Amino acid sequence: MKTLHLLAAAALTLSAAGAAHAEPGAANACPPYGFLNATNYATNPSFETLGPNGSPVNWQNGQPAPAPAAAASWTMHSSNAGAPITTALEPTNVPQNGGARMLHITSGSNEGGVFQNVANSPRKMMFSVWVKVRRGHVAIQAQGGNTGPVSWSTKTGEWEQLRVCTDGTVPTNMLVIYNQDPAGGDFWVDRAEARAIP
Repeated sequence: MKTLHLLAAAALTLSAAGAAHAEPGAANACPPYGFLNATNYATNPSFETLGPNGSPVNWQNGQPAPAPAAAASWTMHSSNAGAPITTALEPTNVPQNGGARMLHITSGSNEGGVFQNVANSPRKMMFSVWVKVRRGHVAIQAQGGNTGPVSWSTKTGEWEQLRVCTDGTVPTNMLVIYNQDPAGGDFWVDRAEARAIP
């Protein structure tokens, strides 16, 4: 199971009050979009292409890992305890249409979500994604673990854009979107962007 739990060392934390916040790290402030490279390094960024196992895809402890998500080029990730996770492609309702589909993620514990490896990623990167949280607390990183900046969800029941930027001091070869509430999470994601910062 080690391959599925490769992000187990993540050190994402909530403040004592449980409020959303950005962890200190390599550049929490992002430049305006006009300063970013036009190339999107994310593959299947709007979750339009169906994954190899169809939709929905369920994973639970004891099944083969890593487990492809319902969206092609994305892989499901679970907690250290192997909590169940489900991903499904659904018609999107994200603001500023990002395509026809979005990815619905239901996780049984913390660290439940999806990630993808990025080939030839830029050293300085802006990573953003739109999230709509029904339950849980969602975080994104341009690299899993405790090395890079983190952006946390702050709303429930409505779409919000999460965005982080790196300054060249941390790896950027992985895009991570996952719930960090130990009680589990239920959320949608769409319109992932990974763009180079000049």
